[in-house]
Amino acid sequence: MKSALHERFRTLGERYRAECSKVGRRLSREAVAPTGLDRTVFRRLGDAGMFRVALEPTLGGEGLIGAVHALAGFAAGSGDLGLATSLLAHLVCTRLLAHAGSEAQCAHHLPRLLSGEWVGAVANTEPRAGTDILALRARVSPQKEGLRLDARKCSITNVGSADLAIVSARLAGVPPAHAVNLFLVETALPGVHMRPLTDLTGLTTSATGNLIARRVMLPPDTRLGEPGDGVRLFRTTFTEERLLAGVLYLAAVRRCLERGLAHAQARRTFGEPLGRHQYIQERLVRMRVAEETLEALLDSALGALSRGEDVFGTLSIIKLHGVEAAVDAAQGLIRVLGGKGLRRGEGAEGMLRDLLCLSVFGGTVELHKVVLYNETVKTRGRVRPPSCEEQELEVHDTRALPPGLEAGLCALVARTFPGEPSLHGRYYYDTRPDLVVTVRRGGVLAGFRAITFRDVLLGGRTVKVAGLGIAVSPEHQRQGLGTLLTRRALALLAKHGVELALAFLLSRSAEKLLRAAGFSRLSVPVTYNARDDGRLVTESMPTWGLALGGSALLEEIEARGGLHLGVGTW
Repeated sequence: MKSALHERFRTLGERYRAECSKVGRRLSREAVAPTGLDRTVFRRLGDAGMFRVALEPTLGGEGLIGAVHALAGFAAGSGDLGLATSLLAHLVCTRLLAHAGSEAQCAHHLPRLLSGEWVGAVANTEPRAGTDILALRARVSPQKEGLRLDARKCSITNVGSADLAIVSARLAGVPPAHAVNLFLVETALPGVHMRPLTDLTGLTTSATGNLIARRVMLPPDTRLGEPGDGVRLFRTTFTEERLLAGVLYLAAVRRCLERGLAHAQARRTFGEPLGRHQYIQERLVRMRVAEETLEALLDSALGALSRGEDVFGTLSIIKLHGVEAAVDAAQGLIRVLGGKGLRRGEGAEGMLRDLLCLSVFGGTVELHKVVLYNETVKTRGRVRPPSCEEQELEVHDTRALPPGLEAGLCALVARTFPGEPSLHGRYYYDTRPDLVVTVRRGGVLAGFRAITFRDVLLGGRTVKVAGLGIAVSPEHQRQGLGTLLTRRALALLAKHGVELALAFLLSRSAEKLLRAAGFSRLSVPVTYNARDDGRLVTESMPTWGLALGGSALLEEIEARGGLHLGVGTW
């Protein structure tokens, strides 16, 4: 990386680039088999401090930025994306343990991971649960003699060579909110079986396999983090894994550019250097542009992560651009090299096969397109062309509404929802809103969004929630006013530090509006205590939520099995 990063990080990348060159030369003389993960590499890189540099500064490392530069230097220097993929999984496992592990867990496992004596893996994917951690079927059941694990994890990087796997599973016998957890599983335990996959298209110098646990009795103190931390920790893991995968795409493009440029300058055809030909120049320039673009995207994502911002959309862009750019660069290198490019010793065709596997690693390209579309809808929405009729948006504090406005709001609600007698004479249900955003057409009140702020307890902490209500007069519906009001309301919520927006679907016509704004329907019950007698009420109307600021609140609510709003609704 270049911009916004310290010189020591660039030096760090060059250090491991040089280290991998030394390791590569030794391995080329010593290797017995051309495929499979070579554990001597892990020991040598552990001795060189590559895994320790990925720890946070409080633990003597350089943090995620250090991991990025060390991996980038190694991958670009070696051109071995299989080995680099195994290093990536090991780094993620090590960082996760260091971040969430207890003092005793870290003391027992971390030194062997940092030294490279042990190989680490993160096992989440199941036959019916890829990146959807809430669909896990792996189970940990309390028994008289301890906790028993039963799980089947598939296509896990480093399984077949791993000594320690961080395994996601549901813990039985606890509230749904605390069910999803992570467990430290030593693969030497009785009942743990690793089934290596040996027929992959590429990544032959990595290890990939299925991990099967049948009635495995786990030792004490194997759960990672606090009860129910699985969803939160895996969201962090997904983020780091996808960012580091982008580093591999960048390393592949950079490797192709350097190899292709060297060949274009050394090779002579028709009495002049190959690089004089415009078609060769075009191939190399495309690699240069791809390298610069991907480097800038990764730098932007790192900066955003350091500021605590959401980067899921950026990571999907990195995936889409990175895979396409790296595959194009590998194909371009083969064409620049000509006949040499088809030979396995040149590395171009092997890199192309590795990239085909990496297009699935960390979520398929198709999955990231869905993620990116949903993120685009959430951040930009869909706005109709403005009407030629003048529209006026205003924000009002309900403690001091202008004369006549409340009566106008109540009349508008009565026209909009004539079949709801409980709303006649009011513009809200039972909790007076804090803010009202109104829109007027030609000076006439045409619609409004009501905003109710509330502090809600979730998992022992207080979350700032905003309830949203909406009404648009029938004669002004389907003209973009709902979108206009919603965008203005969401902007207000961001200013007030709201973490979660909730809306109840009183009318089916609002579903399309909520989807366009990025809301998604909750599948768990939402409850509150009735104001009149305190009885517990389960909301009967469909509940839609939007987590602001890229948080994982919706996933946490789903994992906890419900949400309680306190007293009253809105």
